[in-house]
Amino acid sequence: MQRTGRFILAALILPYIQACMPASFYEEDFAGKGEISLYVRGMLQLEYSPETHQFGFNPAGNEIRVSDDNMADYFILAFDEMPSEEGQTVTASIEYTTSDDIRSKDGIEFRVTKTDLAEGKIWLWNARGKIGAVIPVPERLE
Repeated sequence: MQRTGRFILAALILPYIQACMPASFYEEDFAGKGEISLYVRGMLQLEYSPETHQFGFNPAGNEIRVSDDNMADYFILAFDEMPSEEGQTVTASIEYTTSDDIRSKDGIEFRVTKTDLAEGKIWLWNARGKIGAVIPVPERLE
């Protein structure tokens, strides 16, 4: 009897949980994003706004930081080599904030899917983790 109750409860809750999560997030979905930002599994983690955010570049560590002015929300990407051209593959460590946590991952392989030097942006995509990042072109930060 108790197992049946748990099964019914799970069956009732599952649709609500699934409604909160994107059904899918693919490279094509990410390619349309235009602002400096970080997406993880389709969920926007941070989007840069010039009025309330800042970014920085550490050339010695091949590191790009994007954060709000209070450093409460941020993402940091540290690359083995700086991404610069479409088709290039780079490995990076990432640290980012969520609504209630700080997460980090090492050894993520990103492919440069798009560059727009006029806009000063580079699009990075990791298919395995469905992680997309639009970052500023490092040369503009030096």
